[in-house]
Amino acid sequence: MLDKTFDPKTFEKNFSFDVEASVRKPNAEPFMVLLPPPNVTGSLHIGHALCYTLQDILVRYKRMRGFDVLFQPGLDHAGIVTQLLVEKQLYANGVEKGSLTREGLLKEIWFWKENSGGKILDQMKKLGVSCDFSRLRFTMDDGSKKAVTKMFVKLYEDGYLYRGKKMVNWDPLIGSAISDLEVVEKEIEGGLWYIKYQVEGSSENIIVATTRPETLFGDTAVAVNPRDERYRHLIGKNVIVPLTDRSIPVIADKYADPEKGTGAVKITPAHDFNDFEVGQRHKLPIIDIMNSKGELNNNVPEIFRKMDRFEARQKVVELLEKKGLIEKFENIKHKVPYGDRSGVILEPRLTYQWFVNAERLAAPAIAVVKQGKINFIPKHWENLYFEWLNNIRPWCVSRQIWWGHRIPAWYGPDGQIFVAETEAEAKKKAVAYYGKNCIELKQDDDVLDTWFSSGMWPFITLGWPEKTKELERFYSNMIVVTGFDIIFFWVSRMIMLGIYNMKKVPFPNVYIHSLVRDEKGQKMSKSKGNVIDPLDLCETYGADAVRYTLASLASPGRDIKMNSRLVETGRNFLTKIWNVMRFAQMNGCTYNKDIDFYGIKHPIAQWIVVQVKKMVKDLEIALDNYRFDDATKIIYQCVWGAFCDWYMELIKPILQKTSLDTEIAEGYDLQQALLKKDIRDVTSWCILQFVRALYPISPFISKKLSGELGVTEMSWPDVDAVPEYFNDSVRKVELLKDAISAIRSVRQFLHISVSEKLNVNLDIQDSDISSFVSENRELLNRMAGVALSDNVASRSVSVVISGATLKIAIPQTVDVENEKRRLIMECGKLKKQRDDSAAKLSNEDFMSKAPAEVVDEHKQRVSEMNEKIERIEFIIRGLGNA
Repeated sequence: MLDKTFDPKTFEKNFSFDVEASVRKPNAEPFMVLLPPPNVTGSLHIGHALCYTLQDILVRYKRMRGFDVLFQPGLDHAGIVTQLLVEKQLYANGVEKGSLTREGLLKEIWFWKENSGGKILDQMKKLGVSCDFSRLRFTMDDGSKKAVTKMFVKLYEDGYLYRGKKMVNWDPLIGSAISDLEVVEKEIEGGLWYIKYQVEGSSENIIVATTRPETLFGDTAVAVNPRDERYRHLIGKNVIVPLTDRSIPVIADKYADPEKGTGAVKITPAHDFNDFEVGQRHKLPIIDIMNSKGELNNNVPEIFRKMDRFEARQKVVELLEKKGLIEKFENIKHKVPYGDRSGVILEPRLTYQWFVNAERLAAPAIAVVKQGKINFIPKHWENLYFEWLNNIRPWCVSRQIWWGHRIPAWYGPDGQIFVAETEAEAKKKAVAYYGKNCIELKQDDDVLDTWFSSGMWPFITLGWPEKTKELERFYSNMIVVTGFDIIFFWVSRMIMLGIYNMKKVPFPNVYIHSLVRDEKGQKMSKSKGNVIDPLDLCETYGADAVRYTLASLASPGRDIKMNSRLVETGRNFLTKIWNVMRFAQMNGCTYNKDIDFYGIKHPIAQWIVVQVKKMVKDLEIALDNYRFDDATKIIYQCVWGAFCDWYMELIKPILQKTSLDTEIAEGYDLQQALLKKDIRDVTSWCILQFVRALYPISPFISKKLSGELGVTEMSWPDVDAVPEYFNDSVRKVELLKDAISAIRSVRQFLHISVSEKLNVNLDIQDSDISSFVSENRELLNRMAGVALSDNVASRSVSVVISGATLKIAIPQTVDVENEKRRLIMECGKLKKQRDDSAAKLSNEDFMSKAPAEVVDEHKQRVSEMNEKIERIEFIIRGLGNA
């Protein structure tokens, strides 16, 4: 017997899903879910919990349907994040900055990884995620190293990868280039200085506005628009760079906008992306004035050397003011690029880096989505994918850190590059190039962008570059479930590299889930104090309740507004199922695996079996179409609505009679005794189908309750054996339900006490249904508080339901006219509320500006108001001339 109180802590910890996750079915259709590898430094957050829950629902569902399922787990080495974390810990423990060698730091990071990294894997297990952890991969394990090296060499030899000197986003804290996608634009309070540049050989000045006066030491021109009459006479002349004795030309270029600032722009090719392009057009010299730490270097006056960029800014402004070279100053708000990992302001920097020709890789990646070979779900996310790929730039894949895949390139004494999978192969190429042995080569110090190895994840995890059975079986037979924020970082790169390397798409479907926000719709952040920890929710409500809640909120195209009250509602539903099982146990319901549907005679039993069959079929449609929210609703409506609210109440009189054994022993009606057995068999059968249907969503309670029924195998509910003729009973029971509901509505709206028995005449058109209701008049009395009568007084309310008419006597205590007036007034108020919302929904301006959740609220309000109005008008019509 189950405990009276539902407490998930008592059983969730007892279940492990490792065995079922590792079972292979070589003769079944393959299906794979590729888990986005979390950072080795990561801890489970609410976004992870949503993503992993949805993935696990698909995985369990497919296993139950007989597929050969692989749920592939992994961890990402997270180059920059991990190195920053370990360095911070080392410095806090007294290690001097800059004292570690490459080998020393890597040793410390590997030690940390083995002893402290990957705790998120245990947290995933607490959530019930059923990956095949025996196949766990790491983006820097030996297999990954081999694959990444081979891919780099292949891209290089095929002309997709090259080394060049280009402007990149440089992070001074990390001391590395970062991807354009890792740049966060933030609006900050800043300054705009208007600086005088004196025209050489003249007293005239040209005023240039800048937010970065410290970069003037790198200026190599001042640009004006060729159509700007104010400066046309200065084109071709020189101006003096303030605080220096260096002169630079005034050039004509359309980049200078006469409508912005003064119309004159300082050109600093080494420290601005746009200035670099102008410099290339005019063949300007490039003066790099900063080192990798964001300090000014030897290309500036001595007093500024080794000075931090922001300290130098203050010093430059101070000296300019002393010399009277600042025309004016303005406080402004402007956008500044920050590194998403370090949180510091980035610097545009001209450096040698390794680049992938992403434009060439993007063309086939765009084509396969347009051709329908890869589908985004929901479809509108294709637009974001196309937008990025159609405007893609060269992918900078080199990083100036030590933790990561070291670039397999070696340099000869003259800088000649030799790209090879091993140093030995590089030396062979060097010997062939130089025509002699004993050439000393130096390997590139840089490592690859973390997303380079992650982009190869679909085939690395399946054994590539080896030709494994798993690679042949599962590649292209997988789905990716992820958030829209890594469509650029991960999804697009997997598609590009997959098509390039494997000559076919890695997966046919990409499901993009919602973002989880706080209950006000705001993004969660520690600084706001609105972060919801899924592990805390699991501790309080149980992992099953968290999973059920997240699935129920996963509506396509809508962000999730999360709060703990929603999880409490999820737990309440699971508590209901727990109590259903207790009810069955207390009433002697045990699972009969040999249940014979053709022997089930009672219409109520036949009706609930049909409801369960419909639930299963609807559930299959929902899950096949990734409608996780619909899946939870379908189960909820059948369990709570059909089974608990109706079936359990209808069968209680049958089950609560003397026990079956006693009835037979004491000579009770054998037919009634067998009826009770049928009801018990059907009840336990229904519960088993419920827990099986719920298993993909809430596996712990499903395992627990199936065990209580003596069933260990969690196969998908098989409802195909349900006879079609059971549908005949649906009409009978539905009419009985409608009659009970109509009577309850009359009681509610006319304020008639439930203790007052009502005389009711029930005129049913179908004779079979009429006989069924007559035989079950005790149920009507018990559930609606009525007595069936052939004659009902004229003071009554007439209600028409499908297939029957009810005439319900109105007690003398009810003031009919007063109730009519009250109901008409209430109906009028509801119509006004409904019309107000409907008017907003028909207003184009409102629909174009209102958030999706506000629109949905109004749609829901209209639907609810219509339902209430219909019920009240139903009663008003029924009162007639009473």
